[in-house]
Amino acid sequence: MSVFRLDKAHIDGLVNAGIQLSLIEVDEANDTGRMLLEQHYRSIGFLRDDESPPRYAVTIAPFLFHLVAILNLVACYEYQTCEGRGWGTSPAREWSRRLRDAALRRLPEAATQVTRIAGIEYLVYQTLPAWENTPWGITSLDEVPDIGDGEIVIPVIRRGLPVDILTGPSGSFSNGGLSSRVRSVVIVEIEGEPVPEFACIREPSDDAPAVSLRFEYGRYVARPADEPDRWFMASGAFLHTSDSRWSELIGHSLPIPLHDRTE
Repeated sequence: MSVFRLDKAHIDGLVNAGIQLSLIEVDEANDTGRMLLEQHYRSIGFLRDDESPPRYAVTIAPFLFHLVAILNLVACYEYQTCEGRGWGTSPAREWSRRLRDAALRRLPEAATQVTRIAGIEYLVYQTLPAWENTPWGITSLDEVPDIGDGEIVIPVIRRGLPVDILTGPSGSFSNGGLSSRVRSVVIVEIEGEPVPEFACIREPSDDAPAVSLRFEYGRYVARPADEPDRWFMASGAFLHTSDSRWSELIGHSLPIPLHDRTE
């Protein structure tokens, strides 16, 4: 991501967030905004060392910000400002840290945990809609998501046991199903319930989609978990892994059928 000059609205957003989270009083807003703006301008070379600090007068937002949106504002400001001389010991850095910590303290603990999506680690709050809906570098306070009812809904992070897909020498007969596209899956549920904690190893991904197990006719079969109402039939593919948790999960060490064919 390239460094660019932040709009005054972004500084306004940080200052409003500071008022909202009781870091500053309203009568401190202009001085705080001027300090943040000066550090940013000097960092990107927009303001030389021999030039006076910029003029600044805060615009007060008529609504409260979503906590996750505040964290996005802080992350963007720090990224766009951290390259300048003196950033490490600057009041702007310390103020940004305090603002971030104040927002984090008000989040549910689950929102601050690490999750993996497609092999990349994120903090859970960075996957929430309010983060995605906050532009990287706002140009208007109206672009900041509001606090709404204050509830922060944390999506259920599915984890399960990764297993291999086994096919015969002729390949898959799934008619475009999972076994024709990927070589592994993640078992995330059994009979509609999450897998036991000991089997919660990895999150599903595009390369290893989620499957669920159903016990039918005296044995387990696996089906795509994200299409529970669709009818699937056997494709000639099976699931297995050498992981010792396999037999603990399904009760034996043999492969089980993967039903991923539709017609």
